[in-house]
Amino acid sequence: MSIAELGALGEFIASFGVFATLIYLAIQMRQNTQALRLNTAQVVTEELQQMFSLLASDEGLSKVFVEAGKTSKLSDVNKVRYYTFTSNIMRVCENAYLQNRENAIGPEHWEGVVRMMIDYSKMSAFGDYWVNRRHWMSNEFQQYMDNEI
Repeated sequence: MSIAELGALGEFIASFGVFATLIYLAIQMRQNTQALRLNTAQVVTEELQQMFSLLASDEGLSKVFVEAGKTSKLSDVNKVRYYTFTSNIMRVCENAYLQNRENAIGPEHWEGVVRMMIDYSKMSAFGDYWVNRRHWMSNEFQQYMDNEI
């Protein structure tokens, strides 16, 4: 076998190695993307669970929440509690929205967050909250909420 033939064989083997490496990297990237989505969904879920666990364990906050579901006329103290709780919830939802925009959350998980936001926005006190505090959220999320929810 001549040196030229050995060189050609070496190039063929090297190109096969490069091709195999590219396939391996593509598989790794796909697995990393899936892991990122699962992790992001888990973080959003845990944050929402913490918020609603707080609501379930704090009788005073639960009463405020029930009242906010029935009327937008909250006392000043209850308005502070409701606005604070709702701001925390909306911050988690905004984060989920931004993660969804970047494809860091799967569509099934995002759909669940949207359904929760729709239900939450139907509370009587939410309209006043949104008018008074929507500017705390990013412009993009404000637009999404205004158009979709």
